[in-house]
Amino acid sequence: MDKRCRRDHTCNWWNTTFGKNLRYIRNKRRLTLQKLASLAGVRYQQIGKYELGVDQMSAYRLWQLSQLLKVKIKYFFDPTYIERMNAYHLGKTYHAAMKPELLDIDQLQADAAEVMDAAEVQANL
Repeated sequence: MDKRCRRDHTCNWWNTTFGKNLRYIRNKRRLTLQKLASLAGVRYQQIGKYELGVDQMSAYRLWQLSQLLKVKIKYFFDPTYIERMNAYHLGKTYHAAMKPELLDIDQLQADAAEVMDAAEVQANL
């Protein structure tokens, strides 16, 4: 009898979401698999498996990668993160590693809304 725990569709979907967001953030921070793996103390193949959703990340590994990449851990859980980032940064080119504050999409959108509100108030005066 096989006593191993089987992963269901939901588990695989979350692993894929974590992995896609990890790859996106790693690429925006201009880190190679090898560099991130070296910083995390694992082999680059392991980071690749995380990115493909083949292996599950532990809570510690999620926290560690969020610290190394300088992003909030909640962005690994957000299935709309990549779409929102691409929409916000549409038409902008970054030749160097993206600054950590440019990866905080919630703050960027809140700041943009505040600027728009201020402009609307100014226009009504």
